[in-house]
Amino acid sequence: MNRAPTGRFVAAIVLGLLLGGILGECFGFFFGWVGELAGAGWDNNLRNLCVQSFDLDLGWANPLKIDLNLVKFSLGLGIKFNLMSVLGMGLAVYVEKWSRSK
Repeated sequence: MNRAPTGRFVAAIVLGLLLGGILGECFGFFFGWVGELAGAGWDNNLRNLCVQSFDLDLGWANPLKIDLNLVKFSLGLGIKFNLMSVLGMGLAVYVEKWSRSK
């Protein structure tokens, strides 16, 4: 069985999340602007559907901070999911699976 490397699959997921997140922010800006023109206001339901996110912080409640006076390090990991990022991830996985050579 010829299987694509796992790295390619993970890269497709990360790329889909990034592009979907960017697309969600663009749609949020656009729908906020259209809401202002239509009289619904900037903070309308359609904009909130695109922009509202679920934040997942992995690690410590307060990230580890190292201050060396010249360089400052802050260690922590957070993930932010919204509707468009999940749709982008699904689309990227579908395209990656479809593009595999047989």
